[in-house]
Amino acid sequence: MQTLARVFRGDQLESFHTGSIVVVDSLGRLLAYAGEPGLRTCLRSAAKPFQAIPLLEYGGVDEYELSGEELALTCGSHGGEPVHVSTAAALLRKGEFDETDLLCGAHMPYDEKAAADLRSSGEEPSPLHNNCSGKHAGMLLATQVMDVPSARYIDAEHPLQETMRATLGDFADLEPEEIPIAVDGCGVPAFFLSLQRTAFAYARLMATSEGAGVGGSLERYAGSAAQIVRSMTSFPNYVAGAWSMTTPLMQTFGGELLAKEGAEGLYAMAMAPSLVAALTGRLRVADDVAVGIALKIHDGSMGRGRNPVILKTLEILGAGVDDSPDLRPFRRIPVTNVVGTVVGEVRADFELEML
Repeated sequence: MQTLARVFRGDQLESFHTGSIVVVDSLGRLLAYAGEPGLRTCLRSAAKPFQAIPLLEYGGVDEYELSGEELALTCGSHGGEPVHVSTAAALLRKGEFDETDLLCGAHMPYDEKAAADLRSSGEEPSPLHNNCSGKHAGMLLATQVMDVPSARYIDAEHPLQETMRATLGDFADLEPEEIPIAVDGCGVPAFFLSLQRTAFAYARLMATSEGAGVGGSLERYAGSAAQIVRSMTSFPNYVAGAWSMTTPLMQTFGGELLAKEGAEGLYAMAMAPSLVAALTGRLRVADDVAVGIALKIHDGSMGRGRNPVILKTLEILGAGVDDSPDLRPFRRIPVTNVVGTVVGEVRADFELEML
């Protein structure tokens, strides 16, 4: 196991987070790593960009006149802010569905202000507040354009879920049955891949969005991948929101970096060829490929253990994040006592093995 982040109380080490990181290009070549590249883990919500693709492949964008914001929400783990809730509701209306058709369940908004406002109003959260409501609304629309039943759309044997598993397999270069599944927090199948395959799938998603001239691109999915990547990077507030580092991270890179969190300390990113070409040269990579990154904090830590590691990984690769004031709070996480005094910090501390 490799330590990726250390927790200091004062100048004394108190705890640490181990993890694994993999960097792969869109041709499948392992470029750099820390820990265990072959570690198999669950993508959780990092699978959402691939789960959204069938809606597009079957003509959903034209059928429902979907906006970039709406597409981003179908790929998002949103914070339950009012704009997220209203957009999810609008998606449902386009298919003549409503929130009672969502099978994701309800939870309090991830966004602290939205949660406080909901409590103050005396209202209970609805399925629209679930961080996955955009994904589920997109799935319901997909059942219509695929002409399959909308009932029990979350079941693993449903044609939509089988198509989503096969789509992820195409990007990860695996047969569907080679991707183990379990049940995600929102009820749909959750996919298991090695970190190396996860990074490869993200690299190919970005490569495919760039067109046939980029190594590893999948011509079949060119249009859908381009719409997914463009929507997520153009409207990152709909992919996450104020609760997550994902939104300012994508804003910082202006469309050249795709990023998506999963639960239990999983995170995936993809660099466009233009960003790859601008790196410091530590990676042995051609300019005509995209690069995917997947990382996992082994204990499942989200913000505390994961966010500094994400930024340190980009820094090591040469994709500078130092100039972004919006990302500065995530580089070192303060440790505070009960009255709010800063008494320590969490910081990333590792190197990548370059190949």
